Amino acid sequence: MESPVEGQKVPVLLFLSGGRRYGVRLSKVREVVEIGTRESIEGEAGDYIGVMVLREEPIPLVAVGQVPADSSDSDLPICIVLQSGHAIVGLAVERILGIRQFGPERPMKGLMSNDRPQYAYLDEEGRLVQAVDTDRWFNAQPALPLLSDQRSSRPLAERADAIDEARPTYMALTVGDRYFAVDSTLVERAIDDIRVALLPRRPGVRIDSVIEVSGNVLPVLRLSEGGFESQSIYIIVNFYDHKWAVATERVLGIVSNESPPRPVGDDAQERVISHKGAFHEVIDLKGLIAAQVPDFIRPDGQRA
Repeated sequence: MESPVEGQKVPVLLFLSGGRRYGVRLSKVREVVEIGTRESIEGEAGDYIGVMVLREEPIPLVAVGQVPADSSDSDLPICIVLQSGHAIVGLAVERILGIRQFGPERPMKGLMSNDRPQYAYLDEEGRLVQAVDTDRWFNAQPALPLLSDQRSSRPLAERADAIDEARPTYMALTVGDRYFAVDSTLVERAIDDIRVALLPRRPGVRIDSVIEVSGNVLPVLRLSEGGFESQSIYIIVNFYDHKWAVATERVLGIVSNESPPRPVGDDAQERVISHKGAFHEVIDLKGLIAAQVPDFIRPDGQRA
């Protein structure tokens, strides 16, 4: 665990595992990917659950929390790829909750019967988020398969992976202290200085306002629970053959993802991208619409 500096906030990737919230420092995260197939290869570490292959590279998988012995790939479908030097470990999780800015980890004494120190973050509401100590896996290399082989000491640049050179681009934006990104191919334009019409509250519907653009009334999608008064810029996106307005505070421009590229043919949506050292949460428009407009009818006739 890195030594915290009192008063300094650090970016933390928040995730769910075993029904509990955990956080891992973004400085330890290389990328976030979906787990394709999990192979059972013998290992001694208690948290070890198998091996996945990412771009022809086998990566040992570990999990935190109480993971049932008969858990399937669908129970932990997401992998947070952690890197220390040239060693790599995959942390299998249920769901990514986003990126947050937290104060330093706080030591939690007396919670464990062993001598392993425990740490936690405090979220905005004063609730505890357990901090993940990645060093315990990197320091236990003999107990994890693959970590101590020659693969780990070979520089990443020397690996000849078959990758697609065309990198997707995103529009980067901010809401509060959080960084977001939306697929640039879905973006029509960004507008500001426009009148917003408030809507009456309806049960189950979180859309609170609409804007009018070129004669079209567009629902406003929100990326936060509050702070709407400072969200005066709207990103117009095309999705489900409809136009939507994503409210934001600041547009940073069009950026490319500097995370290691996916292999050719892997079309799964990115969940987190990195650009110039900053991590951006990729906006899941499908999930956002389903959460805020549950009665919306998709082009295939199904509800969002």
